[in-house]
Amino acid sequence: MKPATTITKVCRLLGELRTRPCMGVTDLARRTDLLPSDVHRILTSLKPYGFVEQNPRTKMYRLGVGLMKLGLTVLQRNEFRASARPLLQRLSLQTDATAHMAIYDRQEPDIFLAEQIDGAKDIPFQPKFGISTNPHSTALGKTILANIDHETALRLLDKSGLPRCTPHTITQLAALEVELIKISKQGYGLDLEESAEGACCIGAPVKDWTGDTVGAISVSMPACRFYAAYEPDLANMVKATALELSASIGYQASLTSRH
Repeated sequence: MKPATTITKVCRLLGELRTRPCMGVTDLARRTDLLPSDVHRILTSLKPYGFVEQNPRTKMYRLGVGLMKLGLTVLQRNEFRASARPLLQRLSLQTDATAHMAIYDRQEPDIFLAEQIDGAKDIPFQPKFGISTNPHSTALGKTILANIDHETALRLLDKSGLPRCTPHTITQLAALEVELIKISKQGYGLDLEESAEGACCIGAPVKDWTGDTVGAISVSMPACRFYAAYEPDLANMVKATALELSASIGYQASLTSRH
C-alpha cells in the first residue's frame, strides 16, 4: 500500500526534530529534502496541537508538550517496560550497580534508552530516555548489534558512525565485528570504559515470542569495582535477568533463534 504523502512528510519532520533541540524551517527543509513551503505548512498545522513549539524571538521550532503527553502515555502503557522495571530493580540490588534497559527500534533502525534504575553507590548516570544509544561503544548497543542480522547491524553503524568516545572505544569496523562474534557466542557484551572513562557495563539481549532481539539490559559500575569483580558471576546475573524478562514477553528458550 502506498503511504500517505503528507503523513510521510510529517513523520520525517518530527523524526528530524528529535535529533536536535531546535531547528529553523530552512535547515529542516534541507535535512528532510522537503520544500520550505511544505515544512512551514506542516509546522503551522502541528502547532495548535502542541506537537511543535516555536520560539517567538528566534523563530526556531522544537518538539512540543503535546508529543510529550503522547510519549508519556506510551511509556506508561508499554508492557515491555512495565515487565522490566521490577526485574531491573532486583538486578540493581543484586549487583549494587545501575541497571539499564534499551529498546531496539527495527523501523529506524535505532537503539534508545527506555529505563534506568540507579545503584546507591554507583556512578550517577543522568538518564536520557528516548535518546539513541551509541551502538558501537555501549554494552547495550553492542549486545543488540551482535544479536540482529548483519545487514541491519551495518545500517545501524552507518547511521551512527564509529566516533571515539574515550581512548578505549573501538573505532574500526573489522575490530568491532570480531567483538560482536565474541558477544554472540558468550551471550553478553561488555563496555570496558568505551563509552565513559571510569565506567564499565555488562549487557545481555532481550528477545520476544518470535525469538527476535527487541532490546537489551545492562548494569554499569565504576571501572575499579568491575575489574575487581568476577566477570562470569556478573554475566550470569545479567543473562538470567534478561532471560526472565524475555520469558515475560513470550520468549521460549527452546525456540531456535533467527539470528
